[in-house]
Amino acid sequence: MRQNPSLQDIQHNMKPGSLSAHGFLGDDMRNLADILSEDDSVVRKLDTTHKALADRMHYFTQCGKKGLGGPVIVDDIYEVVVEEYRGLISCPFRDHYRAAKKNTRITSLKTGQTVFWTDLNTHMICSHGFYEGRGSYFRINPEELAVILGMV
Repeated sequence: MRQNPSLQDIQHNMKPGSLSAHGFLGDDMRNLADILSEDDSVVRKLDTTHKALADRMHYFTQCGKKGLGGPVIVDDIYEVVVEEYRGLISCPFRDHYRAAKKNTRITSLKTGQTVFWTDLNTHMICSHGFYEGRGSYFRINPEELAVILGMV
């Protein structure tokens, strides 16, 4: 897919060191338009939306915050741990959003599957349909996310 100049500039900001030590693309050599398009196709095939996934992620983060860094059991089938750090991180999409440095990890007590995300991941999924590039430290596979969150 051809990428417009605006996405090209955003992709440049996603490289390691600009906003994040690890960057947002990992070893993914595709252009940002292709990354967004492929993940959007996956979400559509799952018959859900980026917002619905992000809302579910936000739900678990809010539940997990009650544990003050320790594990919390949610809906009798998930263990959730939320770790909070000082500072904020800016969204690479230049939308003036700054996320708290907060990490959420949920584990399905039924399957043992675990998924991990940041508040910035939740925002980028909801607002931009961006799950990060392949090989990125914080990459979330949208299909695995939907399965673990009990949405499919």
